[in-house]
Amino acid sequence: MSDGTVASKAAGEHAAVARGPQRIVEAWAAGDGDAFAAACTEDATMILPGDVCLRGREEIRAFMTEAYAGPYRDTRVTGEPITVRFLSDDVSVLITQGGVLLPGETEVAGERAIRATWVLIRQDGEWLVGAYHNSPVNPG
Repeated sequence: MSDGTVASKAAGEHAAVARGPQRIVEAWAAGDGDAFAAACTEDATMILPGDVCLRGREEIRAFMTEAYAGPYRDTRVTGEPITVRFLSDDVSVLITQGGVLLPGETEVAGERAIRATWVLIRQDGEWLVGAYHNSPVNPG
């Protein structure tokens, strides 16, 4: 393979991995807990602020459905990839920076800025969230 082919393949794989979090962004914009959970593996885990530890697709679906009806109503989420690392052909770790956007916001407020670690697992040709954890970005 030429260097150009290798680089092209790598770019394609990175884009495929990024599609996993993009599905989360789209589900969030729609306020759709079912679509959010569908972007996760059956046994996915999510650790979120406020001592939230979700285990499995059904817990994730229930939590996000309730959150979209309550504190996350009319919000959006955003994130930009910082790094992607492949642990194997079917497992990758993606680091992003972003956060929750309140209605009318175009940039994440400093107090809501986060960095997140995503473990993505390829299942049936699709990259799904197997594990997720975020933590605040400390400004300054």
